[in-house]
Amino acid sequence: MKKFVVLLAVLCLVFAVALGFLAQTPMPLTGDSAETQEPAAETAVPVEVETLDYEALYALHDPAEVVMIVDGKDVTWGEYFSWLYMSAMQTEQYFVSMGNYGVPLKWSDVVGEDGSTYADAAITGGENTLRQLMTILGYAESQGVEASQETLDAVQAQRESDKLATVGEEGTEEDFAQFLRSLYRSEEAYQRATMANYINLQNYTDTYGENGEKVSDEQALGYLEENGYLYANHILLTTMDLQTGEALDEAAVAEKEAQAQKLAEELQAIQDPEELVKRFRELKEEYDEDTGKATYPDGYVFLPGEMVTEFEEGVKALADYGVSQPVKSNYGYHVILRLPLTADTVVSYDSTGAAVTGRSLFASFDYAAGLDAYLENLSVEYVGDFQAPDLSKYVE
Repeated sequence: MKKFVVLLAVLCLVFAVALGFLAQTPMPLTGDSAETQEPAAETAVPVEVETLDYEALYALHDPAEVVMIVDGKDVTWGEYFSWLYMSAMQTEQYFVSMGNYGVPLKWSDVVGEDGSTYADAAITGGENTLRQLMTILGYAESQGVEASQETLDAVQAQRESDKLATVGEEGTEEDFAQFLRSLYRSEEAYQRATMANYINLQNYTDTYGENGEKVSDEQALGYLEENGYLYANHILLTTMDLQTGEALDEAAVAEKEAQAQKLAEELQAIQDPEELVKRFRELKEEYDEDTGKATYPDGYVFLPGEMVTEFEEGVKALADYGVSQPVKSNYGYHVILRLPLTADTVVSYDSTGAAVTGRSLFASFDYAAGLDAYLENLSVEYVGDFQAPDLSKYVE
């Protein structure tokens, strides 16, 4: 029995402000590169990796020079370069990873279907980070959100934590400033990134509550229904040997079918929903052979296409608290109880194991939609004759 898919919980574009790095994961390949640049054998000799002359790049402009205006806010070369640096370092990390497999990559290699290179992708990555940061700040402002004292305190606490993590207990303010300079990050740029993280959290919680508790029943249920969510429990009597996977003989299958029919008839005779659910749980505990029984004792919340067809169609054919006739699938016979969705129905669990309800699911996607809409209409322009540098010209 396929388990329902764990969905996105809460959108929170978190910037790793302590070190300035976004997640140090390999850059995904697209286009022709994805097909041709496979890792070599593990015994491959590592190849030399191309790096950039960041000092020469940084010296192209005065750090205080305004080079972009994003959402009406000035972006200096220093702030622009700090995000470009992080994006480029991610690319170099990928070069190192592939180089260990004997695959040489160059900044001028084409990586995108549009003919863009790794150098272009690094520029795009840095500018996209800036756009996301300005979107978070601008969206909060458009919602009338001003940093609360709690948010201001959290920003200060984050700074203290970052300082401790990077320069240690004996580190001074100058030591931390020097650390930021090593990442081409000014104090102002650091503060803007940190504030974006916490104002993002405040905007979300002010609007929806920490776990979506401010979302109305109508909003949550409307979202679940619009996206086709279904909720059902079942008692599965398998028609295969759970140890070997081999089909049971005809007599055993017939016995399972007869038992499923008996269970269905008993349950269908119960009119009171509360009594029905109680009895269903008792019979499930006694007869259910679904391997997911322990994990999902109260049933499955799922989207169309996530379950076997017979089960999904069986659920759709029922009204709330309806009980099916035995439904045959490759797994065996299912006696299905359709259950009503509510705003507080747990639809999945996030990566921390926390429950995601209809309310929190609506909140996460509605908030994401708001950010996406703001990002799509974000005004971005270079100042004067500024142009993004061609990184491939600064290879060491």
